[in-house]
Amino acid sequence: MNTATIERSQSAVKSLDEAKASLVQKFIARMNKVSESEVINAANLDDDKALAVIIKNPKKGNDKPLSIKALNEIAFAQLKANAFEAVKSSYDFLDAGDVCQILGISKQALSKKTKAGQVIAYTNNRRKYYPDFQFEKNKADACVAKLIKALEIGPEDEPKVNLLIGFLAKTMDFSNPGEPENLQPRYKLLNNEAAFKIILRDFKNRLEMGK
Repeated sequence: MNTATIERSQSAVKSLDEAKASLVQKFIARMNKVSESEVINAANLDDDKALAVIIKNPKKGNDKPLSIKALNEIAFAQLKANAFEAVKSSYDFLDAGDVCQILGISKQALSKKTKAGQVIAYTNNRRKYYPDFQFEKNKADACVAKLIKALEIGPEDEPKVNLLIGFLAKTMDFSNPGEPENLQPRYKLLNNEAAFKIILRDFKNRLEMGK
């Protein structure tokens, strides 16, 4: 072995801390190439099995970098999935058959009510989910139609209706100055005229801010 070879070998040697840091960086880089579901599943495995899942060779089809457009589409799809999961945890969702049974109408009649803004539904992957808060005594609560009309939202504008349903699931403090905090989901306050005006104002502001 010549002197040059020895010098190259010595320059490649790192301290233990540097080596650990380098390995962590490589592991994170590899983890970023693995799908989200695989990362979550790996976290539930024993150490050796978890590491095997992360450091396995990615499929050849994944070696080619995705275009910005494709990455944006994937990100948007993930955002929609996350939004749906968040909303689903806030409501008891009914399917069309359940709503028809509650209201005593056909699916065609339910479709007309939905298109007329008398009933609202969260649309996910073309399937509609009806929050149960809007039904009382086998009728659709009139506050929903009142809100849709006041907001001037087209009932078939699925992104805005979805946004509204998510907005109504979040809490607001409906208390007077000096009173204890009174946090309640917005949908529970729709029949209170004062709260209705606040909800109307806040959602319009949300739309104007593009959130």
